[in-house]
Amino acid sequence: MRVAALFRAAELVPWRVGVCAGGLALVAFLVPLHRLWAAELLLVPLLLVLPGVILLRALRVPGDAIAASPAYVPCASLIVLLGSGLAVDLIGPPLGVAAPIRAGPLLVGLEVVCLALLAVSLNAPQEVAIPWRSVSQLARLAWPLIIPVVAAAGALRLNSGHDAGAAVVAVLACVAVLGTAFVLSSRLGDSLLAVVLYAVCLAMMWSFSLRGALVPGFDIASEYHDLHQTVLAGIWHPAHPRDTYGAMLSVTVLPAELHFLSGLPDWLVFGAVYPAIAALLPVAVFGLARRILPRRWALAAGIFVIVQAFGELPDVARQEIAMVLFAALLAAMLDTRTPRRSQWALVGLLGLALAVSHYTTTYLAVALIGFVLPLQWAASWFRAIPRVTGSFVVAFGAAFAGAILWYGPVTHINSGLGPLAQTIQAQGFEVLPGLSHGQSLFGAYLQGNTPSPMSAARYAELVHRFYASHLHFIRPLPDAGRSRYALHDSPPATGPVRWPAAASGLSLVWLIVQQLENLLGALGALLMVLWRKASASTRQVGLLGLVAVLWLAMIKLSGTLANFYNWDRALLQGFVVLAITLCWCLWRLASRPAWHRAIMLTAAAALGVIFICASGLANVVLGGGTLGGGTPLNLANGGEDFDRYYVTAPELATARWLDRAVRPRQLVYADRYAQVRLFAETGKSLSLIGDVTPLTLNERAWVYADRTNVIDRSARALFDNSTVNYVFPAGFLRANYDLVYTNGSSEVYHR
Repeated sequence: MRVAALFRAAELVPWRVGVCAGGLALVAFLVPLHRLWAAELLLVPLLLVLPGVILLRALRVPGDAIAASPAYVPCASLIVLLGSGLAVDLIGPPLGVAAPIRAGPLLVGLEVVCLALLAVSLNAPQEVAIPWRSVSQLARLAWPLIIPVVAAAGALRLNSGHDAGAAVVAVLACVAVLGTAFVLSSRLGDSLLAVVLYAVCLAMMWSFSLRGALVPGFDIASEYHDLHQTVLAGIWHPAHPRDTYGAMLSVTVLPAELHFLSGLPDWLVFGAVYPAIAALLPVAVFGLARRILPRRWALAAGIFVIVQAFGELPDVARQEIAMVLFAALLAAMLDTRTPRRSQWALVGLLGLALAVSHYTTTYLAVALIGFVLPLQWAASWFRAIPRVTGSFVVAFGAAFAGAILWYGPVTHINSGLGPLAQTIQAQGFEVLPGLSHGQSLFGAYLQGNTPSPMSAARYAELVHRFYASHLHFIRPLPDAGRSRYALHDSPPATGPVRWPAAASGLSLVWLIVQQLENLLGALGALLMVLWRKASASTRQVGLLGLVAVLWLAMIKLSGTLANFYNWDRALLQGFVVLAITLCWCLWRLASRPAWHRAIMLTAAAALGVIFICASGLANVVLGGGTLGGGTPLNLANGGEDFDRYYVTAPELATARWLDRAVRPRQLVYADRYAQVRLFAETGKSLSLIGDVTPLTLNERAWVYADRTNVIDRSARALFDNSTVNYVFPAGFLRANYDLVYTNGSSEVYHR
């Protein structure tokens, strides 16, 4: 009788709940075995899928809504991981666990949270079941994932000193697959197109993120230091005054949790797992675009986002997480398939997760949504659109309240809008700062707020004058002004252009395409709002696009705002919406029979040009200096990208030695690129100065020289919003300072 009763009780529990419970048991079994590569290979996807499935089921999000927006699942998993990791970190010490950020406590916390959510979901209706495809169908969809494997192999071969053959093959495969998918999109299903977008974006991101002994990038070096300190300490403390990186859970608790639960090295969480999450961004945009666009143009929107993403996201870990959460937030706000209560709950959780992941992404999200609310109310008087949309209000409230609480009373990072307001009051908006450097109005607009080049002689003069006027505590050596120690320009780290005419023509076409993207995106946003036959969702996307155009224009024109939020990163966030408005405009133009073929060919050609240029293929074919800056890091072992971002083990070893040798308040000099190596090992604890010139070096100072300084005899500086490439003053250092550490490719000088 007892056995029969147990069977009857089991029949009341949906089998999908049993599958989720089995998945949790599998995670608990594999975590102690995570030193085995097979266990790591299983744990990473389990951790990024299973908690999200359970949370979405508990929220009663319909399965068809999840199938239309597959990014919901990993984003929901991020919410669970962030929440459970933070809870364990805060609850552990009062319970006697001195280091709660370890595999055992984190596993217990994750299992308890997931089991609680699973219990809440027991009586969920059948509609919440996700329509998973059969194993055979999934296998047929998985073939594009070969491309990121080839890209990873190409990056590792370059790291070993081999040629770029495999890396070039991977990029060519990306171009071929995207082109074929665009042409045949009407015959392909949404699922396959989503996998293609994911595979191509992941391939391009891995081709960058897996280069070198550490994840390449400027910000991510400091982020890695904060992650590594969290891993070593086993605990994260909320109070982080003036430490914006350490206050973000996407930099500390979340990657540490993935490290301990999966067994992957902490640097590989940033190098491999975070790009695998960020590659969902074009998939999320594709899912959102499919609600208002045909398949081909929704795919085009995803491709435009890929081009913007792979050059920016891999070197900013916190934004990799925040951008995917932001895209999922927009999708949830506009989701008409989900019941209101479930939608609001999901939107609120995504807004809070965004706030604890990245401050500037949250600021722009709050600004976009906050400005759309009154614009939608105004538009509702002359177009068919609700006066107020509850999901927009909840998203704004959650992100805004989360930012106020997290950046203020919780972490005390003091990185709100106050410093920006003070800067504006003191300096104004600094409109088109390029005009002060002698550029024309048109040139200053195109240049925006990106640095312009400066000669070594001019830099030496200006920087010496600045130090003499403002930094009186720095005392140069008596012979620093001798003519033999004068700075000289360093030759560019790019190879010659093989076909100058073709390179110039391609550069011009790329510039025109970029400007047309912006123009058509803005025009499409306006037309989406005013179009009489547009749906409410179409008008709301258009309103978001108009606000995004406004903010991007302000950042483009104002040097003050550009210092607050980097233009390229703001453009990437804005393009989550503008890619859709751009493709909506193209779709409406192509709907005219007389223009259809011309628009199709133009769009395909434009996508090809921007991908070939942004990926580095143009530099490989036409020469290293074709588009400025040389061949990017993903396709070369040389050039500007390589010098700046490619970090070697000896450079890190030198940085560790220096960190142990320097005493508090001693000055450490390192040029713009060498600082990246120091940030990775020391964070921002050293008193760093970036101007390594004879007339700015203090008589008592440490000087760190990286591979580029020592081997290539080249140094970089950023001064007065201008970049300087100059010959590293090795002769002056050797004549006046002691060489106290060297390993052949990096050095430390001291006096």
